[in-house]
Amino acid sequence: MAGGPQEPGGGEGPRGDLFAEMRRIKDASRLSYNRLAAKTHYSRSSWERFLNGKQVPSRITIEEFAAAARTDPEPLLALLDRAVARDEAPAKEPASTSAATSASVPALSSAATPASMPAPSSAARTAERPTPGEAGPSASPTVAQGMAPGASAPGPRPSGPGAPEPEGVGPGRPSSPWFRALRSAAGILAGALLGSLVTLLVIEPAGADDAAAKASPPAAPARPSAPVKVGCKSDTCLLREPQAEDCQWDAKTVRQTFLRGMSIQLRYSEACQAVWGRIENGDIGDTVVIRDKRGSSDEAKIRMEHDTYTRMLAASPDATWETITVCGAIPSQKEQECSPLGAIRP
Repeated sequence: MAGGPQEPGGGEGPRGDLFAEMRRIKDASRLSYNRLAAKTHYSRSSWERFLNGKQVPSRITIEEFAAAARTDPEPLLALLDRAVARDEAPAKEPASTSAATSASVPALSSAATPASMPAPSSAARTAERPTPGEAGPSASPTVAQGMAPGASAPGPRPSGPGAPEPEGVGPGRPSSPWFRALRSAAGILAGALLGSLVTLLVIEPAGADDAAAKASPPAAPARPSAPVKVGCKSDTCLLREPQAEDCQWDAKTVRQTFLRGMSIQLRYSEACQAVWGRIENGDIGDTVVIRDKRGSSDEAKIRMEHDTYTRMLAASPDATWETITVCGAIPSQKEQECSPLGAIRP
């Protein structure tokens, strides 16, 4: 599952729990990597990656693993959902990043404000304070124009495109300290808003891309969607290997019985119109045998690990799989079990 960072197979967290539980079930079922590959659509190397914690399995992988181990897949699927949910959780952005961005923009905005504007001189501040008696009816006409009482009338204003405008004179240019403080506060607020906007537009989309990348599970082989071209059919499958002829892809267990914990199965492929016998969870020396009503038969013995299967017998309209018997035997215990019951007595 390209995916997020993987935990070690035995580590803590949902991933570690999933890998540990899968290994426990494999050991309890006495399934080797080779047998898992034979019973599923995944190779031995794929199972090594799944069970050693190098790759997160898909839901199909979990279901096939549970079927091979003859266990309930729901607990494993629940662990898988927890592991995937943890991988898909987007990483939180450090608060310091947003704070640093917001702080840097206001600093620039504050620097851009007219803080360097010269403060009024003490003489000008003295001139702004009216003296008693100057605000009477004979006050200068400049008082009616908004100038401070007692201030001298302005001289001729310099002309020309580059001539500076006197401080405190002209529309929209008041020299009050309150106005400068208000303008600085507005610059700081604008900078903070701009920093938040940069955080939303630049940082969070990058985090969303990371979360989307983590959400992509690793690709896993799936069951073929189109019909598989098999290598034989009916009588031409007689005594051939089912996997060599690709008959295992649509195979299903049509008969099953048990002997001392050993599973004895009759497998049927509709595409190949053939059957074969299989035993699982047995010991070295245990055998499986199949026989049809025409007297054809085949037998297989466990020579290593715990499973084996026979070659195929043909199924046809006049000799369907219902007419074929499968038996499993434990020679060391001199015991045998058949399905249908008692059909074969070697």
